[in-house]
Amino acid sequence: MNVEYYNHLALLGTHYSLNFNLLHPHKIVKTIENKFNFVRYNSRKSIDRWGLSLTSLNGSMSGIPDLDSLFEYNKEHNTSYIERDFVVQTAAYPYFTDVLHPFENLLFRTHILKLNPGGFFPPHRDDIKLNAFRLIVPLKNCNPPEVNFVLEDKILNFKEGILYFVDTVKMHYVFNASIDPSYWLVMNVECNEKSVEQVLSSLAYK
Repeated sequence: MNVEYYNHLALLGTHYSLNFNLLHPHKIVKTIENKFNFVRYNSRKSIDRWGLSLTSLNGSMSGIPDLDSLFEYNKEHNTSYIERDFVVQTAAYPYFTDVLHPFENLLFRTHILKLNPGGFFPPHRDDIKLNAFRLIVPLKNCNPPEVNFVLEDKILNFKEGILYFVDTVKMHYVFNASIDPSYWLVMNVECNEKSVEQVLSSLAYK
């Protein structure tokens, strides 16, 4: 049962680090900015947010529909896409294998988020069906006071390049108050016995 598996993760804390590290995240950000084109994240919203697909329906990096709101896209196009439909690796995927590989056969929709100055995600909760959980790697310009990631009533602090579990079923929001873009790797991981065991065996502090 997904709820039972998710509860195993949530019992350990609202967010915590794992023993997976992406070396030189700033250098990787510079490389992917030069090599690939970021596209609008949920272009229906007039918010300065961009994305780069690491997995998609067919390996495409168009962002359609994986960087859109699946709920709104499905309603508009009479489709029924869900997180688990986006598993084909894109050309940008290999730059992040240090943190993606341990969960490679468990990844759903996975991408890089870029919040330009003033970009934000308003208060919300992620998939409450608990079919997947969120792993996040802060890549560049991700900490207060410039950038605030708020989980419930706490502003989080991160070490860039480190893989974190974040309980995004709880209310959270992000705001970039700096003059530079903020970059994040967001992984949607299938919530099952195998993925939970991988997290539990990889805790930074046991």
